[in-house]
Amino acid sequence: MISASPLAPGRRRVPARLLPLVPLLGILALAGCDSSLLSTTSTTGAASSTSASGSTPTTVPIDGEVAVAFPVVACTDPSDGGSAIKSRTGWNPTILVAPIPTSLVGKVTFYTDGVHTLLGPTGWTCALMSPGTTSPYQGQGQGGATPDTSVPGTGAGSGPGSGPGAAVSSSSTLGQSGAIAAPGGISLAVYPPNDPNPPIAGAPTPGTEGIFATFATTGTHAGIDLVCPFFAIPAWQSRSADCSTTKPLGETTDVLTPDVTQVTDPAGLVGNLAASGGQGPVTGVVIFPQIPSAVSYGSPVAVAAESCSIADTALCPTILTDFEVREFPVPAAG
Repeated sequence: MISASPLAPGRRRVPARLLPLVPLLGILALAGCDSSLLSTTSTTGAASSTSASGSTPTTVPIDGEVAVAFPVVACTDPSDGGSAIKSRTGWNPTILVAPIPTSLVGKVTFYTDGVHTLLGPTGWTCALMSPGTTSPYQGQGQGGATPDTSVPGTGAGSGPGSGPGAAVSSSSTLGQSGAIAAPGGISLAVYPPNDPNPPIAGAPTPGTEGIFATFATTGTHAGIDLVCPFFAIPAWQSRSADCSTTKPLGETTDVLTPDVTQVTDPAGLVGNLAASGGQGPVTGVVIFPQIPSAVSYGSPVAVAAESCSIADTALCPTILTDFEVREFPVPAAG
């Protein structure tokens, strides 16, 4: 199972644009305790909307922000007949509360595989993406199992020089697209309903509309593909994974914190984000907790990335910010 992001030592600066979402953790605790918050009538005057599942979100004010209770849609596994993914040990929520703009009520909802939860347009479909025809969940328990393919020399106690002498072939595709197609990760796609070519097998083609999230560790080819273009990793590990640190000309990055990098691929540029290269821009974030000893010696660290490739680009900032809050490594106190 891909574990939650490890704790990073010391205190880290949280991006200013993430601060309004910090109350989310307390809200989730209330939701888990059957708080009456979920049934409270809105006092903000915002109109409530009915989601795809037929439930009606409610809104309540929280310290100047607004929390919206949304139903959560289960992601499906195409290789298991399209059945809903139910984690044996993970979380299978039916309602989730989050502080988001009231203008987006009815426009976005949550999708989950029981371990990872994504925000996406209401009424869309969520499915597991596979590098081939076999689900990485099969035979290992659904909802976050990690396939058994790893980058040689990245086990516990590995250090510089512990990689193999010969380079191991990896996908020639850039960044997240390479990670989706490579073994060792879990990827989810939230895409429009009735898509004649759903992006569920391999990396999505340029211009494919959807929200794409990938989870892996730096002990796998998928994890190295995710972070190699944006973060420093040991040279031997880069050679072993055959990854490229070169970013395409025109791709822009913004280092939000040492652990989080925001990426933008403009229209027409095939960059490091999944589905980039189409008629519209694609934005995304890549998360790599900077745990000094693990990063220096190439030990496995849980990493994640999400790209937003949708026509309604105004939704992307909220979608990506929610992802950052859920996956952002929480520093240890002291």
